[in-house]
Amino acid sequence: MAEGLSNVGFLGWFGARAATYMTRVPLIPMLVAAVAVFFVIHYLFASITAQATALLPVFLLAVLSVNGVPAKAFTLVLVYSLGLMGILTPYASGPAPIWYSSGYIPTKDFWRLGAIMGALYLFVLLAVDIPFTIAFAH
Repeated sequence: MAEGLSNVGFLGWFGARAATYMTRVPLIPMLVAAVAVFFVIHYLFASITAQATALLPVFLLAVLSVNGVPAKAFTLVLVYSLGLMGILTPYASGPAPIWYSSGYIPTKDFWRLGAIMGALYLFVLLAVDIPFTIAFAH
């Protein structure tokens, strides 16, 4: 999917369009929205590597093109979010299909627990990590 989105020009179009809209939004809500979208969009990608390859540069380019964005802090928060995405779906990371296919965690529970833990992780990422990283990443 990542390669397909890149081949049809969607990622470049999305980055340019997002950068245009982001200049109109205050800094903190813009950062929160960008991180939340980047996290939730992982449901569309087959792996963390595919998302990091296809979308990380697009999000970084779009958000960092706005004046006043703390580049190091925003980059760190996006990269931190990649580490949390492995619990979202049965295909989210390398080990996830093994757990899923073993039957150790039933399908319904895998998706339910992924959504619950994903929401919890996203909340902590947005409420704790963004302010902390902005304050201390220089």
